[in-house]
Amino acid sequence: MPYSALHVLCQVPTLTASAEKYKQLVYDSTTELLQPIQCIITALDRRALALSKCASFESALRDATVMQQLSPTSAIGYIREAMIYSEQGRQHDVIDICNQALSIVDTNNSGYVTLQRLKIDAEQRANRCVDFINQLPVDIVLTTLIPMFMKAGDRLDACKPCPYLHVSQLWRNRIVQCIGGLDFMIHRMDEENTHSQVIRFAQHTKSLYITRYTKGTWLSDLLQKNDFCSLRELSIEFFKNHHVDHFMSSLKTVSNTLTHLHLLLEDVPSQSLATMLSTCPNLTWLKFLLPGDVDLSSLPMTTWSNLTYLSIYGAHDQITLDQIIGIWKHCPSLEHLELHPCANVESTLVVNDYLPSMNHIEVVITYAFLQLTYKRRESASDEIGITHLCLSSYPEEDVISTNVIPILKQYHDTVQHLELFMNLDNGGNNSAYDVQYPQLKKLVLESSAWWIPRNAPMLEDLTLISKTIHEHTAVLDTIPANLRKLKLRLAHEPFLVDKAPLVTYLHRLSQQSQLKKLVVYFDNSKDNGTVLDAICHLGQLECLTVDSYDKWDVNQMEEFFGKLVIGCTRLRKLRINCHNAPSIQSINTLKRLGHLNKLAFSVDGINNDYSFCHSIQAIPQLKLILIYFAETANNAWIKYLYKQRPDIKVIKERFRTHY
Repeated sequence: MPYSALHVLCQVPTLTASAEKYKQLVYDSTTELLQPIQCIITALDRRALALSKCASFESALRDATVMQQLSPTSAIGYIREAMIYSEQGRQHDVIDICNQALSIVDTNNSGYVTLQRLKIDAEQRANRCVDFINQLPVDIVLTTLIPMFMKAGDRLDACKPCPYLHVSQLWRNRIVQCIGGLDFMIHRMDEENTHSQVIRFAQHTKSLYITRYTKGTWLSDLLQKNDFCSLRELSIEFFKNHHVDHFMSSLKTVSNTLTHLHLLLEDVPSQSLATMLSTCPNLTWLKFLLPGDVDLSSLPMTTWSNLTYLSIYGAHDQITLDQIIGIWKHCPSLEHLELHPCANVESTLVVNDYLPSMNHIEVVITYAFLQLTYKRRESASDEIGITHLCLSSYPEEDVISTNVIPILKQYHDTVQHLELFMNLDNGGNNSAYDVQYPQLKKLVLESSAWWIPRNAPMLEDLTLISKTIHEHTAVLDTIPANLRKLKLRLAHEPFLVDKAPLVTYLHRLSQQSQLKKLVVYFDNSKDNGTVLDAICHLGQLECLTVDSYDKWDVNQMEEFFGKLVIGCTRLRKLRINCHNAPSIQSINTLKRLGHLNKLAFSVDGINNDYSFCHSIQAIPQLKLILIYFAETANNAWIKYLYKQRPDIKVIKERFRTHY
């Protein structure tokens, strides 16, 4: 209960030694103290009334709260708060504050009857709902009206009423029809609550999201004692409860409809994958964190043909090749499989023997663990084979030793998209240098495998980092004949001190390739003048992104733009990702790019310079601008641009976008 100054002051203190003269003085003084406090409460009540009539409801409620703190057993503060809520039409809040007050205020208090009357009036008003939904065409209700206040996927509080569901039965039915069922969330602080709303609408509940389950058996009881006949998705972010068997039993009550399950088990008796799949045989999606045994050999005749997504993370023991093959055999429809930790990479070499439709493999090596991911991605062709490989390890100095060369050799004929975020260990065998990649079109090379571009004649999309170039300049020896997109990540250590090989590479690109798109990341622009000059010779470029981690010197930017408009006349899209805005002179220079229709830049420091706006709107063919660090309060010129050039679409972002 809040501190009550009135309650303390109005009580006559206990007298240790009683003398008639001073005893009367104590009584009289206490009465005198009471009078000004009562005056304060009366004044606060009058002020709260006036504030509410002036629509200053927050201030009025603040005064009502102070009144309650001064005298928590008096009705006057609660009555004032209830009347303020009533003026706002907040009938449920009126009912709540009246219920609170009626449990505190003495029944003989003169305001007790007033509180009862206010509660009854609020209940009557709350029950008088204007049900106009049945007067509207169903298609308008479903496609226009309901999506204005509720959308599919909106999570409702399992303990607090959603007003739209309490208007009428018809409203509720239309909402459920529109969004396909209700999604409820139980927050961590509501573990021991009554969950009244999800209980009331259990039969309409489509998904249930629970942040933690650590106490008692409330979740198991909730599932068992209510009719969750439409429940399809159940997610428990943190399960640390020893009543696991009770929970597994409750899962059976919803297993007929349950298709998606996300479960993290922490410090509880382990549950096997076989038990989970047997309990919920209709699952199509399972994310199981910290499971026990993943071996399915105990159920040799059982298959789960509906399961298309399975993620196992943090298994108790390393997952072996035989166990992975067992999963493939028992779950023949899998399109996405994540496994951690795995004993080795052997399964990557035989996946298509069991799941021919899989075409994507990811290998992640970190510290002492190995994670494997298999996916089926839609592709333009129906060819069987692995077309996407992503091999990564971090941090490099602590990872377990794993040879992925056999994976590259196995799929060199079919791979079209290769991402390498690890150095390759040839074990002294140079045979990897001669492996050809006849189908490879996209290569992300954050690796020591400098020779791969040389062996990929169909390469169209290439990403290189400064470390690869610094340690293996031979990676720049080959200019892929079909190269359309190049991304250079030069913003991370080790930085390129000698930029001559890269400059030569860019000059050769300008003469030999069909490069259309270039993205360059710099740590700063100060020491990269020669690279910027080389970019300006790429006359075939149509899209260019220059990303500088720091501010870009204005004079250098102006000089770069001056050369760019001469050498890259076909440029259609230009992104300048840096902290500072380009100068007006730089923008005026860009007018000479006759095909430029998309432009991205920072507006930091412009400060409503309308001359900057005039320069932008003077680029006639411009159709879209994306601006970074766009604080609307400081950029009134953007609204002006809207009026002057309504044909230009403006996208505002608080931070710059990296590509």
